[in-house]
Amino acid sequence: MQFCLILSFISLARALVLPGPSGPHPVSMVIESLTDKGRPDPYAPSSSPHPRRVMTSLFLPINSTAVRSEIRTVPYMTPLVAADYGLLATSVGLPNSTFASFEVNTTYVLAGRRCSNTRDRSNSNIQSKKIPLVIFSPGFGQSRLLYGIMARSMASEGYAVVTIDHPYDASIVEFPDGSFVRNANISTDDDAALEQVIKVRSADVSFVIDQLKDAAVFRRAYDQHKTAIDFDRIVMYGHSLGGATAATAMLSDPRILGGVDLDGRFFNPVLETGLDRPFLLLGRQDHSAQDPTWAALYEKLRGARVEMSVAGTVHSSFTDYPFIVDALKLPKDAAEQVAGSVSGQRMDTVVKSVLAAFCEFVFGSKAAPELLKPGNGPVPELTVVQADLRK
Repeated sequence: MQFCLILSFISLARALVLPGPSGPHPVSMVIESLTDKGRPDPYAPSSSPHPRRVMTSLFLPINSTAVRSEIRTVPYMTPLVAADYGLLATSVGLPNSTFASFEVNTTYVLAGRRCSNTRDRSNSNIQSKKIPLVIFSPGFGQSRLLYGIMARSMASEGYAVVTIDHPYDASIVEFPDGSFVRNANISTDDDAALEQVIKVRSADVSFVIDQLKDAAVFRRAYDQHKTAIDFDRIVMYGHSLGGATAATAMLSDPRILGGVDLDGRFFNPVLETGLDRPFLLLGRQDHSAQDPTWAALYEKLRGARVEMSVAGTVHSSFTDYPFIVDALKLPKDAAEQVAGSVSGQRMDTVVKSVLAAFCEFVFGSKAAPELLKPGNGPVPELTVVQADLRK
């Protein structure tokens, strides 16, 4: 198998452009490094203490009738992050330049207001009112960049979406000034250590919300995009440990009105206390049979609660890997081992449909969307395992 992969991709020299967002709005990207000067980083080396610093990507939907913009092609990952994932690529016989070869198209907003006598109603709503905020936290050891396609796609439906890198538990975080932070020695077999990681991540989330609301750099971005974020409508989702982060962040920050876990297990304190706001669990088939924390948390949820499964998925299906294996045209066996049997486009449709339906419900839909109800829904890969949609 490895020899076949090498033969198949030895000529992987040209750039591969990964799919763009699938919703009605073009999407721009604002990348910022944020420093919490009042919070020492608990994982910083004792020889060089420093304040907690995180990396963020903010994806904003664009009304093309209100602003001038152009499409540009940019690298999918920064150089050091791409090299780090390149080490994983070599383990299955792919070139170490595999992730460096990926690019994405993004929309850049240009100076000056667009003049137009036409009105695109599908785009105009994102400037006529404030848009909701969706926050994302990645899996342990993972970069926020591995989830960029999913985040762009959600933003294209009319949401502001911010993804967060958590230094010292991510394998590597690369900052715009060229500095970087590699992961600390944190054991994934030590629940107490992971609970501390989640606590730090939750503080990161609250700090990012504060910065999105008050920092001048983001206010300038909103002005440039002719848009604004509604900080009274916030939902958070995360993959793996990021799902546990979403649940724990809800405990400490009442601004987060609902949460979604993508195929991750849970930890204290949320297992002990539960949650009183809507929460949704979305994972691979039989996740709850393999992970007792799902049933334990579900019983503790006092608000609306839903458990759903996606046929044909594995743990990494809830990253951008399905798009990546599609772009590489990996052999079926290798592709399914890495990303399950669901294509990138279908995973995009499934995850985005669930997130959008959940946000609609959390933000005040009078009736629960059909997608969240038990029965034969509109997305065949989805099964509602159990649901209680009280508010």
